[in-house]
Amino acid sequence: MNDSAFTHHNASRIRFTMLTVVAVLGAGAFWASRASIDEVTRTTGKVMASSRTQVIQAADGGIVEKIFVREGETVKQGDLLVQLDDTKSRAALAEASQKSAALQASLSRLRAETLGTSYQPRSQTSFDVIQGRLYERRLTALQEDLAVLEKSARLAAEEVRLNEPLFKAGDISAAEFLRLQRAANEAAGQVTTRRNKFLQDAQAELAKTEEDLATVHQQLNDRQGMVEHTQLRAPQDGVVNLITQTTLGAVLRPGDEIMQLLPTGGDLIIESRLKAADIGFVRPGMQATIKLDAFDYSIYGSLEGEVTYISPDALTERTPQGTEVPYYRTHIRIKGTRFKGELAHTIKVQPGMTATAEIITGKHTVLDYLLKPVKKTLSESMGER
Repeated sequence: MNDSAFTHHNASRIRFTMLTVVAVLGAGAFWASRASIDEVTRTTGKVMASSRTQVIQAADGGIVEKIFVREGETVKQGDLLVQLDDTKSRAALAEASQKSAALQASLSRLRAETLGTSYQPRSQTSFDVIQGRLYERRLTALQEDLAVLEKSARLAAEEVRLNEPLFKAGDISAAEFLRLQRAANEAAGQVTTRRNKFLQDAQAELAKTEEDLATVHQQLNDRQGMVEHTQLRAPQDGVVNLITQTTLGAVLRPGDEIMQLLPTGGDLIIESRLKAADIGFVRPGMQATIKLDAFDYSIYGSLEGEVTYISPDALTERTPQGTEVPYYRTHIRIKGTRFKGELAHTIKVQPGMTATAEIITGKHTVLDYLLKPVKKTLSESMGER
């Protein structure tokens, strides 16, 4: 009786254990078929500004007069970085300005002459005074010439009028009378010719002056630009990364690099090298988890990112062994610089930091991952001869 009860008790325990195991396995299988985890592609890279490093150059060359910043200093857009000697450029600008003022005054005088109006300069510079005097002299000379020519024309016309009765009476020949008429017409024509010549000369000089002024204005703009180029300013907010010219008085050629500015405004990105084997799974717009190598992920947490660029073709990198490994240049935009970890407030993301990015390429259940080796083995074994 005792043996039978003991056997029955053991059988009950075995059934209970088996049912428990089956239940656990069933629950585990159900969970594995439902629970999903991210499928990721890992890539390593470096933090950099989305705007490339700005190279500060001497556009027209020059002599370094003063350097206002040091390496590592933060600057704002428009801040003066370097002052070059502007003595020659300012002298050239002043010369062009003088030419422009002289031509402007001449232009005002010529317009008054062509339009027949009084000369009214816009200002009272020395050039305006000179052109005003020239206007008066030219107008006086014209009026004097016209007065003489008009008087000669009147006398010639009067001579024709007085000789007309004599011609009709036959006291003078027709040839003589025609000569008198021709002389009168020529005298009247000289008045018109003098007026026209004055106007034509003024118009021709006006056209040339306008052309010269356009050329000088171009020179003025160019020389103004040369003066502005002696003041090298920050094109955008950034940090002075490298100063290549530190000697005051150094002579620079056009295009010589003076310093490099690392932009701080705008987004930060991770520039990484994606393996050629992973290119089929990654595309722009995919989300990524970014872990900075300088900070322990378990303590400081991670950043969120998004794939924004993949190079259209594969590039190659030569390894120390001499082999070439293909890769795709990839940009992952960092969505803000806020970490998820508890110590996030102590972290400042800076260009140059190295990082690992886990690009989320899809989702799979736990069961898929568990069965993956089995499926692969079956697929390969069933295809063998």
